[in-house]
Amino acid sequence: MDAIAEYLIKIKDFQELLSTLLEQKVVDKVLGAKLKVDKKSGGINRFTVVPEAVSDPNGVSGFPLTALLAYGYARTDSAAKYVHKSLQGAKEEKIGIIARPCDTRALIELAKLKQVNLENIFIIAFEDRGTVPKASREIKKIKDVDPSKIVKEKVEDGGLLVQLEDGTTKLLNLTIAENCLRCYRKKPVMADLSISDLGIPIESDEIILKVYSEKGNDVLEKSGIQKNPISDQVKNAHETKYKEIIEKAREKRAKDLEEWANLPQEKKIELLKKCTACGTCIRGCPVCYCVDCILMKKRKEKSIDTVSYQLTRIAHDADRCVECGNCDNNCPMNIPLSLYFQSLNDAFKEKFDYEPGMSIEDIPFRSGMAIKKMELEKA
Repeated sequence: MDAIAEYLIKIKDFQELLSTLLEQKVVDKVLGAKLKVDKKSGGINRFTVVPEAVSDPNGVSGFPLTALLAYGYARTDSAAKYVHKSLQGAKEEKIGIIARPCDTRALIELAKLKQVNLENIFIIAFEDRGTVPKASREIKKIKDVDPSKIVKEKVEDGGLLVQLEDGTTKLLNLTIAENCLRCYRKKPVMADLSISDLGIPIESDEIILKVYSEKGNDVLEKSGIQKNPISDQVKNAHETKYKEIIEKAREKRAKDLEEWANLPQEKKIELLKKCTACGTCIRGCPVCYCVDCILMKKRKEKSIDTVSYQLTRIAHDADRCVECGNCDNNCPMNIPLSLYFQSLNDAFKEKFDYEPGMSIEDIPFRSGMAIKKMELEKA
């Protein structure tokens, strides 16, 4: 997918795009974000971003853009999951969302399963490096930084770069998701607009905005925000950083999956035995769509062991896993679930020339017959 225009906009103006979507009736709701408020202290937890559906144009003020870029939504939430589960798949209402590249892939898979209506979704996507999903916990171990003084963040090679109230910056040794470090698909598969901080220094008050559709361009024009041309210097820095990230991701993916392939099957099963069947991986998976989950039912009945629980889930989701890493990032037992799925995805690509979430036209090789039959019956 190629951009039809590229600009620099002020970070503070991003919320005007969201307001315009609502004011111009392009969408009925915007899936926005807000920072979590600590119930005991009443203070803001900058590292925990929660989704929030907004219908009032004034309700998007103070949108935490850099926080959402750096941390993603908290715990098991994701834009695709929230649209599917909490906004009824945008089947009745038009929804504007801010989505990661993996969210755009998840929406494609959900659309194949008739779980979402893509025609009703306006997408502002991220072109990003990845997330620091455990920042809220890990920041507590860093003694020389006051979290309340952080005003901006950016994921860098060595961790999380933060800007403080006094304008100084500090690189924090926080964990970037392993799944993100192996991801070579950093661009959205579909979008109307996209935002990126790649190649932009944290001190800048601007961010890169790319336009992908006429609808996106129309919203941008009606928003009235100032859009500046991208200089060759900024464009080169952005493209160089992107290529560097992708190259490192491909190298890490190849190395990690080779090590995984050489790991004895007995060891892989041992890792699965650590599972407690807590259900977090199911709740976090954006392409799990069953209303009544047989695994959750069997878990409550205590009629399934944990290895069978995980193997069944892996088999159920394998040919539509979009590698968002939500299961891995949130697993309380630190089971490397993304390695199970990524190794399968590579095998499927080699044998069936199929990658989940890359095209609405591609039918999953396993469930393809059922989808084709459903389409024929409709015709």
